[in-house]
Amino acid sequence: MDARRKQAHELRSQIEWTLARAIDPSDVLPMLHRLARLAQAGSDDSLFANLHLAELLVERDPWRAALFARRVLAHRPEDDRGWATLALCQTLLGNYKFAVTAYHRALVGAPKNPWYAHNLGHLLDVALDRATDAITWLKQAYQSAPESGEVAASYAHALARVGRLTEARKVLTRATKRGASREHAALLRWLEQGAPPDKDHPLPRPAPVHSIAGTAGGELLARRRDRDAEPRPSTRRDEGALSSRRSARTPPVGEIEEVLARGLASLPLDAKQRTRAKSLARDAVGYLSRPPAARSARGATAGRGSVDAIAAAVAYAIVYVDHVPLTHAEVAACFRVSVASLRGRFGELRSHLDLLPGDARYATLRRR
Repeated sequence: MDARRKQAHELRSQIEWTLARAIDPSDVLPMLHRLARLAQAGSDDSLFANLHLAELLVERDPWRAALFARRVLAHRPEDDRGWATLALCQTLLGNYKFAVTAYHRALVGAPKNPWYAHNLGHLLDVALDRATDAITWLKQAYQSAPESGEVAASYAHALARVGRLTEARKVLTRATKRGASREHAALLRWLEQGAPPDKDHPLPRPAPVHSIAGTAGGELLARRRDRDAEPRPSTRRDEGALSSRRSARTPPVGEIEEVLARGLASLPLDAKQRTRAKSLARDAVGYLSRPPAARSARGATAGRGSVDAIAAAVAYAIVYVDHVPLTHAEVAACFRVSVASLRGRFGELRSHLDLLPGDARYATLRRR
């Protein structure tokens, strides 16, 4: 191995070590840029750097992120993560037809991924006014992730737009029994009115897609239908203020469990895993209630954080323990927190609770 390849390999190991210890992903951007320059084009190290750059930059700079994703696809044209990232880039840039093509390519590499199928159907229905074509993909997503309230809402919306109101009500009613939301209630009222086109209700944000959060793309599409909808509160501003108020105290376990239950409703986890998540939440609050001096060095510097971030970390802990094929970003999107917040909290909990894959305290009996 020549000196340059060795240097690139060592730098990649350093990046992986940093990410594994829940440091803010944005902290590794300079290292990733350096690795992309250092590594030979088309090498594993180069593709690693470009894919992570694309995923980390997609929402703040979709045009640049698309360039990084294209570099990955130039050498690895079957990479589903690369296509999914490029699809979100094009969604944010308003190139919906290109985004649809990219999601089709992502599904070739991962045909059973419900989030790819959902976001493809969401684009066809909301952005391109092709509800009939969207049904197939949204049905596939719904069958693969029946517990996701957002997937159910998208599927019900498309069914209603093609005149299948009875099926749409059935799908949405089942979803509201698992966890009602303001969006579900408004969509149900629209269905009860006969789904009139002039009062079409904007869908909630789409489900997250693989290793990237689809939140921003979903909000962009939803704004296309906001004119005739009920006004919705500004979640980003309110969440920021709420996080500031919450940061001064450790929230009670009941408050975390409430947020946890809402977020878990959008994740493909079963009843046993949800029960284990509540148990882990109680252990997490026990740790976070300790004075900073008695906690780990990371915990003392990280601050107590928001209820949402703690709940997201608890959910990801179950994903980690049970080998569920979901990423930090997919889980973070369901709780509407940043990936950095989730990584930080999960790193602290993993260290304190000595979490391991298959951990007997929190793992379910389901075999994977």
